[in-house]
Amino acid sequence: MAASLAFLVLAAPSAAASTDDAARSCFPLAQGNRWTFDDSRTGAGSTMRATRVRPGVFRLDGFPGASALRVRWAGGVLQAWDAGQRRWEGFLRLAARKGTTYRVDLPHPLWRDVRVSVSSRSAVVRVEPLKRSFSKAVRLTLEPSPGLSDAGITGMVFAPGVGLVRWEELTFTGPVAHALSSARVNGRKIGRR
Repeated sequence: MAASLAFLVLAAPSAAASTDDAARSCFPLAQGNRWTFDDSRTGAGSTMRATRVRPGVFRLDGFPGASALRVRWAGGVLQAWDAGQRRWEGFLRLAARKGTTYRVDLPHPLWRDVRVSVSSRSAVVRVEPLKRSFSKAVRLTLEPSPGLSDAGITGMVFAPGVGLVRWEELTFTGPVAHALSSARVNGRKIGRR
């Protein structure tokens, strides 16, 4: 019995570390990582870049709904700096179990009072610009603030080893999907650019 209890105590931190590592793999942050997305309606591209600000802290330029965002990992949660409240806030809970729901309230209009749900931890998503599918992806479903009747981000998919591969938004002209067309992640080139 004592040996079993000792095993459980020792195994628990390993399991938590493994879950945190898997979450971090779904959004790898390193100096120079960048992702380019194609708009499904117009084909126009947008780019997101990670820049290291200091050890463990990055600025994301071009993140959907937030042009410049300061982020850091805390376990399996990507936290974002809320300058208005002067505190770190849980932003992307990529290690959370399926069905987990939480709120994000950052001083960016599209991230103010947003309800986020982890709708899948094993999603398979087809990314047409790359002509490939990603499996074991984390899918987040977002419910924009009630004050944004015709705008907001409605979904995001993060693939292990790659990061954000697809996101959807509602605009005043209707829904638009954005799919990864190229990336440079930890020195590895993905896609055509």
